[in-house]
Amino acid sequence: MARLWLDLVEVVGDSMAPTLRPGDLLVAERLTYRRRAPRNGEIVLVADPRDPARELIKRVVAVDADGAELRGEDPARSTDSRTFGRVPTPSIRWRAVARYWPPRRAGRIANPLTG
Repeated sequence: MARLWLDLVEVVGDSMAPTLRPGDLLVAERLTYRRRAPRNGEIVLVADPRDPARELIKRVVAVDADGAELRGEDPARSTDSRTFGRVPTPSIRWRAVARYWPPRRAGRIANPLTG
């Protein structure tokens, strides 16, 4: 059985602007909680706690035993942990590692805390 470690995702909303914009295409890497927990500053994908059929992309601002706090970069356009609270760390399945579209903005997605 093959394991899927990378996925391609499209940014749909404005909540992560200016870092991510609608139409940006990203490469996401699977996070396996037993291997590595998400780190502060990373951009991650998580099932929406209000509707698990939807997936949210947010930045990790805090991780502890109670879970992870996630925030969008545009508070006026973001539904995040300020609305639904912390999410269980194991529910964070992916982290965004690179943007491949549009070409003029393609490249690695850096963690502002680690470079």
